[in-house]
Amino acid sequence: MNKKFIKNILILLLASTLVFGVFRYVSYLKENIRDLESQKQNLESQKQNLESQKQNLLQELEKEKNTVEKLKLKNNSLKSNLQAVHKRLDRSFLDLKLSEKRFEELNSRISVLKAENLAFSEDKIKLTEENEVFKSTLTSIPELKAAIQELKRLARFTGNRGFLIKGGQSIPATRVKIEVVPAPGK
Repeated sequence: MNKKFIKNILILLLASTLVFGVFRYVSYLKENIRDLESQKQNLESQKQNLESQKQNLLQELEKEKNTVEKLKLKNNSLKSNLQAVHKRLDRSFLDLKLSEKRFEELNSRISVLKAENLAFSEDKIKLTEENEVFKSTLTSIPELKAAIQELKRLARFTGNRGFLIKGGQSIPATRVKIEVVPAPGK
């Protein structure tokens, strides 16, 4: 009995060790399953977080794309405006150069006109002085007679001066009658 008893005790001891080992293994597996489930929940939570971050990043990316597109459009608009401004500036500078040339031409013309005006003013002064001299001569009868005598004397020496000659005698133009006959028409 002793052997049987020891054998039974050994079996019992082995069985209890086995039961204890199985119980410990089951509890270990339960803990691992709980840990795995917890990790699975954490991973699902992280996955949801990553999905929401992905959605947020996609929305931000779309907003940035829209912003970049708007900025490109604005940049193109500004470029076209800049080109138009350059064209207007070029035209303005060309107009300015033309205006400066015209201004210089007008200044030179004004200088010429001022010089002519000064010459005409001097001529006017001389002519008014001569006119005064002639008026004083023509208003005085003795001086007028002397001037007529001088003219007659000069006319004899210088030729007939526009008088027509008929029969060797000078005839004033008032006595000549000129008739014009038109040519026969076709």
